[in-house]
Amino acid sequence: MQYSFKWKRYDFTIRDKFLDAAETIGPNKDGWWSVNFKGGVSQFHATIFRAAHHYYYGNIKGLRRPPQNGFFGNNLKIRAKNEDNSNAWGQHCGPCNFLGLTTEIWIYNMTLGSGNYVDLYATTIHELAHASHWAMDEVNYENMCDGGVVFCSGDLKVAESWAVGVEWELTRMVYPDYIPGYSGNYTGVVEDMIDGRQGYDQVEGYTIRQIEDALMGEKKWNGWRDNIKNKYNNATENKLDALFAEWN
Repeated sequence: MQYSFKWKRYDFTIRDKFLDAAETIGPNKDGWWSVNFKGGVSQFHATIFRAAHHYYYGNIKGLRRPPQNGFFGNNLKIRAKNEDNSNAWGQHCGPCNFLGLTTEIWIYNMTLGSGNYVDLYATTIHELAHASHWAMDEVNYENMCDGGVVFCSGDLKVAESWAVGVEWELTRMVYPDYIPGYSGNYTGVVEDMIDGRQGYDQVEGYTIRQIEDALMGEKKWNGWRDNIKNKYNNATENKLDALFAEWN
């Protein structure tokens, strides 16, 4: 009997080539097969799979799931690029998912560089947060970009701050000491709205689902802030202006 393990579920597939699902080939033997996916390409695939499984099927504190398979959707493809990329640890392209055949998310193996498997898990969560955001509000999401040759009427800071906030919230459920590296468009505004720690912001008590709901129909930094103020009663909401100004 030839054992093998394909890294896929009904809603998502981890790819290691253009169209092929990533696969770990086991021994040709009779009886049971015990394997520890530790080190090398197998752990690379396994870590991405664990993070995707968490977001799709685990406890995500009431958040919306990423795009799901079914009558109105397709199996989401995640390309695991077993190479280091100094420009990006991961990438998402919502419109690139054509009939479930093409890839929507790319994850690079930062463990070949200065990163580690915790960063790999967090990066996968981050890119899946983008996918979920895109599925929730495609039109506004597509208008949040950094300019260049594309006309943008929204703020990229909204999309990236949201994704890194989900990265912080969900990755800590598995790795409690995890803290993202905030910089530029990747702000800590979501953590600051939730955390309850003392500091310059003094905002606390919002839930991750409330912050997600306030993204609906919004693409501007201050519009997101105003949605949060208008939709919810919170004892610290008078500090939201200062918080968003600090991270802007």
